Amino acid sequence: MSSPASPLRRSFHLGCAAALLLSGCLSQSYEISAPELQRLVELAPEQRGEHVRVTQQTAFANDASDLPPEVDAADWALIIASQSSSDDEHHHHHHHDNDDDDDDAIDGSAEEALATALVAVAVAATVAVSVGVTEGARFDGWVQAPAEHPVLLVEPSGERRWARLGTLTPDLVRGVERAVLPDYAGDLERLERHPLDRAGFVYQLELGAEPAPFEGASLAFSGRAGLGFMPSQRYGFLLGAAFSSASAEATGAPLGPSTTLSFDHRVFLQAEAWPVAAGRLHLGPYGELGYAWARADDPLGTRTEEGWMLGAGAALQLDWTTRLALTVRAGAAWLPSVEFGTFRAFSDYRIAPTLTVGFSIY
Repeated sequence: MSSPASPLRRSFHLGCAAALLLSGCLSQSYEISAPELQRLVELAPEQRGEHVRVTQQTAFANDASDLPPEVDAADWALIIASQSSSDDEHHHHHHHDNDDDDDDAIDGSAEEALATALVAVAVAATVAVSVGVTEGARFDGWVQAPAEHPVLLVEPSGERRWARLGTLTPDLVRGVERAVLPDYAGDLERLERHPLDRAGFVYQLELGAEPAPFEGASLAFSGRAGLGFMPSQRYGFLLGAAFSSASAEATGAPLGPSTTLSFDHRVFLQAEAWPVAAGRLHLGPYGELGYAWARADDPLGTRTEEGWMLGAGAALQLDWTTRLALTVRAGAAWLPSVEFGTFRAFSDYRIAPTLTVGFSIY
């Protein structure tokens, strides 16, 4: 049988590559959404910078990445003046353009399946930690800015225009997709962060333990991951996958005197809700419906079983930042299982209680 160690070593390099692609460094630019921009231009110019909702951009999505590391007041005046001189021509061109246009899942031994799972877990964990650290440090909330602070207006076509916060007008921001406040001179003052915002896509990764499915091992290592969408702050749906594995060297175990290994994995649709909140703590139920596979290696070979599965439980979340929460999940799943008797193996179902801890990134 192949060893899980070699795929695990290979997963390190794959995980590092995924981390570099997905995490990214944080930039010194802060994005203003189109609705927030519309709200700001309705205020008096001297009030616009008092409480501006922004989201810090990453180095891979920085609209002001072509600016030098240090920009002084004279540089800004030159940039904005040169941009303003071509605004009339740009608007004419802009309006003119608008007028124109699974079999493999059940093959192999439990040891081979475990090796594959270790690769997936290593990559998922690397990505989750990298993205989690980035999102944990990323500022999403309100800042205070001077009325004359430069602002970059970005249109859906990708064209950009410079202006100042206090000189914005409804006509100037009409059709703008977003705006950006660069902070190379340290003129922006961070106020408060926005509370946890679940609405949108969500990625979960959790690791934990559950009872082993055979004698000779007290606990099985387990992990779960999910990717989905939250239509609102209170509920959402995810496509998930989970696994558990246990081994034992049991001279008196039902499987014989050799090392035994079990591996269970499942895919499911998960629904979750968060109806209870107390400060930064949130509590809610979840349910799972999916399909599961069970494998066990014994001295005679590999035994397999598969079937539908159900799962349910509750989760406790701690608000960490606007997009990151720590999650503790306790539940149980009804899973197909390979049970071993003295002379034969037979199919059955078992209840598997599970406790996991991990990240939820929104």
